[in-house]
Amino acid sequence: MGRLVILAMAFMGLLLLSADAQPERRVALVIGNGTYAEAGRLANPVNDALDIAGKLRSIGFDVIEGNDLGKRELERKIGEFSDALQGAGVGLFYYAGHGLQVEGRNYIVPVDARLDVPVKLQLEAVPIDEVLDIMEQQTKVSLVFLDACRNNPFARSLSRTSSTRSATALAGLAQFDSTRGSFIAFSTAPGAVAMDGTGRNSPFAAALLRHMGEPGQSINDMMIAVRRDVVSETREGQRPWEQGSLLERFEFVPGGETVAQKPPVAPAPETKVAALERSVGDDKTSIEKLLRDDYLAPDGAAIGETVKRLYAPSATIFGTRYDADALIKVKTDWFAQFASWSFGLEPGSLEVTPQGEDRAEAVFAMSYDYVPKDKSARMTGKAKVTLGLVKSDGQWRIASETSQAMN
Repeated sequence: MGRLVILAMAFMGLLLLSADAQPERRVALVIGNGTYAEAGRLANPVNDALDIAGKLRSIGFDVIEGNDLGKRELERKIGEFSDALQGAGVGLFYYAGHGLQVEGRNYIVPVDARLDVPVKLQLEAVPIDEVLDIMEQQTKVSLVFLDACRNNPFARSLSRTSSTRSATALAGLAQFDSTRGSFIAFSTAPGAVAMDGTGRNSPFAAALLRHMGEPGQSINDMMIAVRRDVVSETREGQRPWEQGSLLERFEFVPGGETVAQKPPVAPAPETKVAALERSVGDDKTSIEKLLRDDYLAPDGAAIGETVKRLYAPSATIFGTRYDADALIKVKTDWFAQFASWSFGLEPGSLEVTPQGEDRAEAVFAMSYDYVPKDKSARMTGKAKVTLGLVKSDGQWRIASETSQAMN
């Protein structure tokens, strides 16, 4: 029932997509976890993951992506990734979010993790080396990028509750014991803490985005450029590090190929940021109207029109991208299960944050009440909803959507 509630809160079902790998394909799994039930919110992991996924697609990778994933959803994405790797030449795993090390083993922390004592680690977290093993068994080249060394409240709480019979969680990540045909890049040195960043991306992700598409550049040279940028931006506070056992040279864009590159986006001047804040502030009323009139009042008889009016031509829902036709089908199938439904915007909960020209993030608390047609128990409760918004032709539309149950 808990999983169904989360789906209901976003008015959407998650589709597990299958991929038939072709020889020498490049396949990537990109995960960004930022909205944690027990560790607050990290500002940039979802942005980082979305932007890295877009960059990888632009240079020829097939990308499987997911954001703000609980443990079950994360394991499903890893399984999907494993299926897609069959016959592929290159596998890549990028993770941004909380991670920790215990007894030299590194773990991804899902957003629903409850790590109050170390013995829960095996149940609540996912070992990163298991993802690496899947890649190494199926591909000649395995690439891992970990921006998961942020100042981690899980590590602190686990260390406080550790004893002589339980492992102690440490800040940062540890180097891997062994790799086979792999290249593993950390956002900072082993055991050190990385920065989440003050702009749209973390310092590590921003540097990767700048250098990943340069034609003819080896991955080792790329990391030198990335390290130089991060060290400069953080004033020596963070130094990316890598370990590897590649048997041949790897280039993201082989020499001679040309890939259209977007110029690096310089930080907006303070006056421009203030103008953006005023602009979005002026539009908060229209965003709230959009939520009340469309998002929170879907017409079961006109779902198609609602989707076209409310969402961008393609939107990322719980980390999966859908076009308008797919959104319409999934929403129609979902609402067909219920005799009635109602949603409400909790008073005073709406927060709108500018993220650039014609882009904003809306976060709010939503109440929901579903009455199933099959006479089963009603689904009621509250959710924290996060929407990525884009402005097109003077109208705000949803480009990304996630939600989280509230106690």
